[in-house]
Amino acid sequence: MKGKENIMGKEIKVVCGLIYDDEFHARTGGTRFYHLNGDIETNADGEQVYVCTKQNQQGKFEDITEPVSNLPIVVQRFIELYAQNAGSDRNVKYIGKHSSELV
Repeated sequence: MKGKENIMGKEIKVVCGLIYDDEFHARTGGTRFYHLNGDIETNADGEQVYVCTKQNQQGKFEDITEPVSNLPIVVQRFIELYAQNAGSDRNVKYIGKHSSELV
C-alpha cells in the first residue's frame, strides 16, 4: 500500500495513538498521557518532524511542526515502532501502549 506523499514527493507516515506514562505515575502518583494524531514528515534539512493540526485562539486550525528529536524518548520510540504507511487516514490503526513497553 502506498503512503501519503508530501509536497516534495516523499512518503509521509501517519502516527495515531496513546501512550500511558508509567514512569510519571510511579514517580508522582499522577496520570499523564501522550496523544499522537499526526504525520511524520521529512523537512528540507532531512530531519523527521511530527506535524499535527491544532486550533488556535482565534478558532482557526493550523499545522504545528516539532522535530521528532525534540519529543520525549517514549514518544520517539513509539513513532519509530508504530508510525504507519497508509493510503488514507481511514486505514490508520489507533495504537495504545504503556511507556514501559517502549523502553
